[in-house]
Amino acid sequence: MARWLAIVGLVTLTGVGTAAQPKRPEATVTAATLTPSVAPGGEARLALAVTLPADVHVQSNKPSDPFFIPTVLTVEPPAGFTVEDVIYPKSERLKQEGLAEPLIVFGNRFTIEVRLKAAASAPAGSRVVPGRLRYQACDATTCYPPARAEATWTLQVGAGREGGAAQ
Repeated sequence: MARWLAIVGLVTLTGVGTAAQPKRPEATVTAATLTPSVAPGGEARLALAVTLPADVHVQSNKPSDPFFIPTVLTVEPPAGFTVEDVIYPKSERLKQEGLAEPLIVFGNRFTIEVRLKAAASAPAGSRVVPGRLRYQACDATTCYPPARAEATWTLQVGAGREGGAAQ
């Protein structure tokens, strides 16, 4: 037992077990506030554009197999807001060698939208909306460990009219 622990410790210290592992592809996320100004009781729309390296995909939010890791955007609405809907893009079917059924995936570029509802009593002012994308990047031969990407949006609550240009 002591010898086995010594071998495990040596492998861990020298990095032998990790030297040959390919680098995990990382998603670049861009948060856009589609309605930067929202009136109390109104609706705000947010978008998260996701870009992955070429030839990389992620499982959709509803993968074809329950053991596959779905892509999920979690938004933490500020006080006075509720998440009404998270709208994922249309998925693609990807035939993967060795699998009988095609995978249901998002390609290397996609956008997720979020609809937030402001309470009628929401006070005026600026609100920060944090979010987290959880995904598992895969290429033709490898699925990498799951990863997360953080995003933030800024909303302005005011008494005026909803709408405005994207930030």
